[in-house]
Amino acid sequence: MAKRRQIRLGSYYEAESPIHRLDPRAKLLGMMVFLLAVFCADKFWTFAVVYIAGAALFRLSHIPLANAFRAVRGLVVLLALTCLINMFFTAGDTVLWQWGGLKLTAEGLERSAFMLLRLVALVSFAGLLTYTTTPIALSDALEKLLSPLKRFGFPAHELAMMMTIALRFIPILLEEANKIMKAQRSRGGDLSTGSLMKRSGGLVAILIPLLFNALKRADDLAVAMEARAYTGGENRTCLRELVWHKPDTVYLLAMVGFLALMLASRRLGGF
Repeated sequence: MAKRRQIRLGSYYEAESPIHRLDPRAKLLGMMVFLLAVFCADKFWTFAVVYIAGAALFRLSHIPLANAFRAVRGLVVLLALTCLINMFFTAGDTVLWQWGGLKLTAEGLERSAFMLLRLVALVSFAGLLTYTTTPIALSDALEKLLSPLKRFGFPAHELAMMMTIALRFIPILLEEANKIMKAQRSRGGDLSTGSLMKRSGGLVAILIPLLFNALKRADDLAVAMEARAYTGGENRTCLRELVWHKPDTVYLLAMVGFLALMLASRRLGGF
């Protein structure tokens, strides 16, 4: 029954899974290594391995795979524009179509396909970190990883707090935007029809109240933190101390091995 729940983009999905039980430091480092491996993929079969590995991670997390691709829907225009730029402005020897200075090559098609596969993988599978890790645990993990830099004056706690607040605000702002769009539709507003100028004006009618609500929430949060005498990370302790276990090492080594596979594939030719 847990799989039928609606998951908001960027929010934590509570479940009992091997990925959820991992130390947040292992999940953070492992996701960074995994995304680096996605950048290293440069062949169709390596991208197939990337998608299989990403689907396996979602399966182990007991999270519906459909939620991995929810974020892609909001980036369709950006993905299409990126593909078109790579398709028609990549130099190559095999010309498939040409009209004036506009030229379509086989190399451009291949690069466009790789770029599309890479961006979709990055956007889709990066959300696994926030789905399986609470914002507080993620903040603690980031602060622990950056704590060695404190001796050089690096504000590790403040940076971790900023990132935690930003991650926490993503699903809230998405929900606010959805409410504003529904309110605009109930008043006769429609972003899907009309000229480009008309739709741009409708978009402004959504962005302005969304920005106002975001600033108001930020101000309320600042007042609440000040009222609780929040002074940063000086002499602060954690309610739950992070403990590294054997499964965390296995998970991180698996991610490093996956990266090594992607790096080794770059030396191979073929498909």
